[in-house]
Amino acid sequence: MTPLGSSEVVGNALRSSKALRASLALRHWLARKSRMTATPPKHQLWHPTRGISFSPVARSPNLAPQDAQASNGAAVAANQGHRVMPRSNDLDASSLYPKLEGLSLSTLGRHVPNLDGAASDAADTVDEKVGVASADKPAISSEAKIPSEPPVAALPYKIVDGLFYAAKKATAGSTESFWSYTQYRGAAEDGTEQKVKVHYCRSAHTMERVCKEYFMGEKVLGFDLEWAADTMKWQGLKRNVSLIQLASPSRIGLFHLALFADKDDMVGPSFRAIMEDENITKVGVAIKGDTTRLRNYLDIDSKGLLELSHLYKLVTYSAEGRYNEINKRLVPLATQVEQYLRLPLYKGQDVRSSDWTKPLNMDQVIYSASDAYAGLQLYATLEHHRKQLDPCPPIPHHAERNLPIRLADGVELATTDDPVVDATEEKDLEAAPAKPRTSSSKPQTPKDSRVEIAEDRVTCYKAAHPQARATFVQLRAYYMWHDQGLEPQTIAQLLRDPPLKTNTVVGYILWAIQLERLPVDGERLRQEIAGTMADGVLRSRWPVAAAAVAVPSS
Repeated sequence: MTPLGSSEVVGNALRSSKALRASLALRHWLARKSRMTATPPKHQLWHPTRGISFSPVARSPNLAPQDAQASNGAAVAANQGHRVMPRSNDLDASSLYPKLEGLSLSTLGRHVPNLDGAASDAADTVDEKVGVASADKPAISSEAKIPSEPPVAALPYKIVDGLFYAAKKATAGSTESFWSYTQYRGAAEDGTEQKVKVHYCRSAHTMERVCKEYFMGEKVLGFDLEWAADTMKWQGLKRNVSLIQLASPSRIGLFHLALFADKDDMVGPSFRAIMEDENITKVGVAIKGDTTRLRNYLDIDSKGLLELSHLYKLVTYSAEGRYNEINKRLVPLATQVEQYLRLPLYKGQDVRSSDWTKPLNMDQVIYSASDAYAGLQLYATLEHHRKQLDPCPPIPHHAERNLPIRLADGVELATTDDPVVDATEEKDLEAAPAKPRTSSSKPQTPKDSRVEIAEDRVTCYKAAHPQARATFVQLRAYYMWHDQGLEPQTIAQLLRDPPLKTNTVVGYILWAIQLERLPVDGERLRQEIAGTMADGVLRSRWPVAAAAVAVPSS
């Protein structure tokens, strides 16, 4: 028989043991519950609602609302009171884009409808309430504070205040937060509110009619091009000039040359007259590179070209007295739009690099139409701000003339772009104090257009790939070799006088291929580059290029 004191000690020990086990079990259950209910890491392989996630890269959201069935009835009812009968050789918007008109901004994330079934020779009016989404954030200087009120209304078609403020309040990166042509409205002759209309032309006949009827009388037009990603010069017109965009205040023309029937004159006399008329100003970013494609593939000698980057820098830095920063380097369209139109512009890589040779889906329609229209609105806004400067500098010369940018006091800045330097040199230059730029008595030789085009291409690539490892000079040499079909010896002569060493240019090209995994023409690489090297050098230093030419192991 156990004594009473001993019994109490044992009982207390048992109760303490049970309490400890209960406490441990409770902690284990709470920890497990916390792991199950907590938000998973951004790149976790397993997600409790999505299951297994095989890619750590977030996909850009769909640009266009997709639930057409749910909202089409309301759209039809809303439009019955002001529908205009189509012309005999036109299709109504509903025939090319059935059940898309009047869609809500909120319907997002479903399957993107393709327009393959549309009539191939129709110029159709697209008039949707469609938002644009992006995962990309334009690079705005930390010094530039974006105002919260709508931009200056410099054209008859103005951004609707309600849509602007809704975009400002929307979640960053969401469909509703981005700038789009769909946010603009103008007044018709009878006073009714009008949206910007988009004409999607898939034949030369309808392109000619739309250009003649809607764009010939304009003094300023937004201009842009799209082409197939990673296309090569020898692949011809339809891959190198897949889509041409023009924009006036009230209309946007999308001319899908990739779908046109083959004929001697693919674009018709009206578009050719517009592009070759120096009295019709065409505005855009990297516009000389785009129009070089028109010259190479359509024999169009474009005139009246205004590079928006030049006007942007003139207006922005003149207002701040930073004249030494005014130059001809390109500024991404998205950067300019966010600063002066005060909303971010969608520049998602998934749409940018999509196949522009196939019938456009709604994401591509919105992307391409917004680019051209943004250029026009941006030009008008920059012009308004230029005229407010005191003293007021003259507008930059047309880009094809290769003349200096002029300041208000008559000083002419350098005709050519700033010297191109490697990334390591750029750091040293940024640390050095900037010196005011003065006019030089020695005439400067304009930079060869082939170099300018390649540098425009590099700027666009760098904007789209901020983590790119290849330097500016490496990418420039690559694009002159790959896109323009120039031999390394020719590139060496164009880049410098006296010429660079050919081996230096070859190294630039190979490092661009190696670091960025860029596409190459294996046969050209073998003949023009690999054949000039000692055995094993290509394979040991540039294995990516070696694989492209299938260099065998020794």
